[in-house]
Amino acid sequence: MNVARLFEQAAQENPDRTAVHFPGIPTMGIPPRPISYKELSDWTGRFAGGLKALGLQPGDRFAVYMPNLPQFVISIWGGFQAGCVPSPMNPTLKKREIIHQITDSRSKLIIAPVLMLEEVAKAAEELPDLKVYVVGPGSDFPNFDELLKHPPHFVERADDDLALMPYTSGTTGKPKGVLLTHKNLSSNIRSVLKLMQARGTGERLLVPIPMFHITGMTVLMLTPLSMGVTIYPMIRWEAEWAMQLIQEHKITSMVCVPTLYIDLLNHPKAGEYDLSSLKLCSSGGAKMPVPLIEAMQKKLGLTVYEGYGLTETSPVTHTNLAAAKPKIGSIGWPIEGAECKIVDEQNKRLPIGQVGELCIRGPMVMKGYHNNPEATKQAIDSEGFFHTGDLGYVDEEGYYYIVDRVKDMINVGGVKVFPKEVEQVLYEHPAVAECAVVGMTDERKGETVKAYVVLKPGHMPSDKLAEEIQQHCLRELAAYKHPREIEFVQQLPKTASGKIQKYLLRGQG
Repeated sequence: MNVARLFEQAAQENPDRTAVHFPGIPTMGIPPRPISYKELSDWTGRFAGGLKALGLQPGDRFAVYMPNLPQFVISIWGGFQAGCVPSPMNPTLKKREIIHQITDSRSKLIIAPVLMLEEVAKAAEELPDLKVYVVGPGSDFPNFDELLKHPPHFVERADDDLALMPYTSGTTGKPKGVLLTHKNLSSNIRSVLKLMQARGTGERLLVPIPMFHITGMTVLMLTPLSMGVTIYPMIRWEAEWAMQLIQEHKITSMVCVPTLYIDLLNHPKAGEYDLSSLKLCSSGGAKMPVPLIEAMQKKLGLTVYEGYGLTETSPVTHTNLAAAKPKIGSIGWPIEGAECKIVDEQNKRLPIGQVGELCIRGPMVMKGYHNNPEATKQAIDSEGFFHTGDLGYVDEEGYYYIVDRVKDMINVGGVKVFPKEVEQVLYEHPAVAECAVVGMTDERKGETVKAYVVLKPGHMPSDKLAEEIQQHCLRELAAYKHPREIEFVQQLPKTASGKIQKYLLRGQG
């Protein structure tokens, strides 16, 4: 089944309901724009017709280089309806990165906003066969609206046909194309949809993270628009703007990465807005520090349900929404259809409570990596389990816990140190707003622990404060785990979805 059937059914059942409430761009004077399910359905069908008119065939790829604009939503659903394969692209990528993704994915078309066209135009000069369509006025390239002037079109697809080709976020290096099928997406949408409906999350969902990221794509765009929910996509993240939208539109649910919750919590006006309409706050993309979850509850009255997933798993595999009750510090239970195992370095299953690599099997697991059979073979074992690269364990009640990334683990003189454990202690210090712990080369011990720290407003970097934070860690952790070096920074390097890029920090040391 073509995954677009899920949206079409929701549009037929809720034609007059608002599907996308675009909040506009206040700083540019662009007003809000509500779009009904009927309008969105009509535009996606016409966009599919536009792809057909351009000569794109089922299975052909095209790139979507866009922030959270309504045209992004139209392009993705319309691409599915045409049987084509959207390849969402981070709209901050530069020319050489754009060229890599276009050539690697073999995309025949790229859609980009005029306001972010410079790098795309440079790339297009070296890709003469690439078609470029733009969103907004003031360009010599053909306009996106031209693609909406064709009769609606729909192509049925098989479960195993390719639907979407996102690229890994680059937290560990060069991105890889991920092959997600119509079954991958539809199974994940249905599983998440059931959990959201069971929790009575209401009808208004804030979209504070980019929809080109797999969590924004599936959890915040595809799933809600398959269940008649109104989504409020933010074109960029601003903590106060988010709180204004929650208060004004009585937003009932949102999903953020931990760094955005940190921004909310530390905003000086956090207590001035009414956030009581929120029934569900979820977190994914990175491990949520327990002190942060507790602070969200205490200061803002918000319970955050932590979950887990990856680009390669469409993405959701675990969530506290699936569990009998939320358990702080855990990622909850596996969702419907997800089988899990914890294994050692020899791929042998480990018993309850022992830390090993989390592996997942089920209908949400990707078909493989594009043009990379060796990487696919390394990632998916002979039993069909995807090896996540994350270290974790499961307790007696079936709750799963993520300890750290396999690659992020620090080896101090032969003893393992999990950065997340150190980071959790750092977050308990009143001066620490955000932090990242990495291993740095040490001649005597092989590696040593270093912490990069962003301070809360009102705290100034100093040797005295660094020593105070180190002493705090020494009181809470074994001596070999404490950060031997603390470097204060204004900000941490992150992907567009808010994940901290630790490999860049290791390169700075």
